[in-house]
Amino acid sequence: MCKKQIFKVITFSVLLVALYVLLQDTNYLRYVNSYVGDNDEQDKELNQIFEVEPFKNVDKSSLNTTQNQNITLTKHTEESNGHSTLPKPSSISTNDTQNIELSKTFFKRVAFVKVHKAGSSTAQNIFLRYGESRNLTFVMSRVRDHQYDNVISLQSSLNNDNILPPPTNRTFDILCCHVLYNNEAFNKYMPNDTAYIGIVREPFDQFLSTLNYFRPTHILKNIIAENKVLKYLQYPTHYEHGLPYWWSMTNNRMAVEFGFPSNLFRQYSAEESMEYLRKLDKEFQFVIIMEYFTESVVMMRRLLGWTIKDVLYLRKNTARKSYQFVDNTNRYLYERFAKLDYDLYNFFYRRLWSQIQKEGLDFQFELLYFGRLREEVEDYCIFKAHHSKGYYVETSKWSTSFTVTQKDCEYLNMHEMSFVEKIRHRQYNYLE
Repeated sequence: MCKKQIFKVITFSVLLVALYVLLQDTNYLRYVNSYVGDNDEQDKELNQIFEVEPFKNVDKSSLNTTQNQNITLTKHTEESNGHSTLPKPSSISTNDTQNIELSKTFFKRVAFVKVHKAGSSTAQNIFLRYGESRNLTFVMSRVRDHQYDNVISLQSSLNNDNILPPPTNRTFDILCCHVLYNNEAFNKYMPNDTAYIGIVREPFDQFLSTLNYFRPTHILKNIIAENKVLKYLQYPTHYEHGLPYWWSMTNNRMAVEFGFPSNLFRQYSAEESMEYLRKLDKEFQFVIIMEYFTESVVMMRRLLGWTIKDVLYLRKNTARKSYQFVDNTNRYLYERFAKLDYDLYNFFYRRLWSQIQKEGLDFQFELLYFGRLREEVEDYCIFKAHHSKGYYVETSKWSTSFTVTQKDCEYLNMHEMSFVEKIRHRQYNYLE
């Protein structure tokens, strides 16, 4: 056997081993360790809701890629004035590129619950880009003093006082600005064929990010202690007392934005919390888990029936910060207080992995393909788009061919405030 053949065999073997290890990564089978996860009765109820025993039915031998699929490298080329090409990326597709798997369902309209400090700006860009590129109609806020254009309301749901009416002879297609969820209010303004999408983040991490961004005075100014946040975590109900729950950014804020009943913020009930979660389960087509954002986006694409190009994204507002407030050893204190947020997170965490498990091995291949493609597009938009006609992506099992243009890169990079202003001007021909 010549050296070239030996090199090819070794390279192909390494690729298969790397893929096998990736698919067996225990991160895909991780279980949330919290007081809810330790509740056997609640576990059984969740398993019945999702009609599956999460993380226990995965036959690891079924992930052996050599028995399931032939893998080839696809070429993505750059269309440029000089007909040059980018270096070949290591993206994964399948041999059968003509057998494109498209969703049987399709949702044109989306209502997105944009939760604060949960990676929602990155997700929002997907919906802004999708709607703007198709001239769809967005729900826009009435601009008021001391409030950002991308905020409809921080304390209430949709109503005639906080949103502009749709343009003449149009109906709303996309809702993706900050507003509290209320099913009745959303149904009043959004058509019946709207897909409801949400996003959640591990609650303690969301809490720390909130502290860093909003600098709440009832914690960082009013508390007199060497470690103000630790003092707050030891007696949270004391420091939240007198502050309306819908005003607070630190009292189960994700549950507030998902519209949990007000009585649960005064007196927690696991049974009533689960009852409301079952209601949300029926109302929401999908909820993104920030810690598994790429997995969530691939799953969402399948549920919405959108294309690969539709859900490409560049990470936004993700600079890693070193929080000096408290460390992860204090997480249990927040779990003890933020029971609604942990109920919400654990419920939809389970549902995500239940949905993914039902998709089978093909989901893992699409995930690998999409992750690598996303990185290529990000590099192209950052380093090459300004002097190129576009980045051409060949047909794959999950998408027809398409080109990422300079305008696509502009939209991918656009800040949400600029994007909202652009849409407002298009819809109403003015910046109110």
